Amino acid sequence: MKGIEPKKTFLALPLEKQKRIIETAASEFAERGFKGASLNSIVEKVGIAKGSLYQYFHDKQHLFLYVFDYGIRLAKGALKEIESKEISIFEQIRYSIFAGFRFVKKHPLIYQIYLKILFEDKVPFRKKLIGTLRFYSHKYLLPLLKRAKERGEIRPDVDLEMAAFMLDAMMEKMLQAYTLSYIDSIGLYKADDKTINRLVDAWIDILKKGLANGGID
Repeated sequence: MKGIEPKKTFLALPLEKQKRIIETAASEFAERGFKGASLNSIVEKVGIAKGSLYQYFHDKQHLFLYVFDYGIRLAKGALKEIESKEISIFEQIRYSIFAGFRFVKKHPLIYQIYLKILFEDKVPFRKKLIGTLRFYSHKYLLPLLKRAKERGEIRPDVDLEMAAFMLDAMMEKMLQAYTLSYIDSIGLYKADDKTINRLVDAWIDILKKGLANGGID
């Protein structure tokens, strides 16, 4: 998305100060959403003048979009290593969903911002932001499925586009269920690692029965 990079004055700051501004802004947006977030609150917590913030970002929208982009880059980093692993498609899916759970635990504010974007309509470029995430997820999953089909791991008659769409939807719902009690119906909400492992194993088993070529493990 154009215009998402901060001003050069922000990039000239020490990395520690950049991180403090981003994390403080993320906390404000996660708690109050875009509309309710206050730049005054952010600069007060960071300990800088409001005018200084305008030297780094044009306005609240610019800052919000940069925090969103920061979250996207973190998510991509969490998944990058999995793409190159020489393991079966089902293990890649397993690693991917566990990476999702780790991301939510490690970066709860970033994930809360995503949920605000998903469920609130007063967010700038909301549809485009959601579309960006779904596009990236599809772009990540589809090549994994294509390689698996070439290796004979999944049935030749499987519609890969539909399979990628369904996997994205299921993984998305599992992470939401872990975070939001009213979405959970299988005991995922704030579950411990043992419970998460058991539920993921059950999910992978269902995927194998539906996708696997000849019951491959």
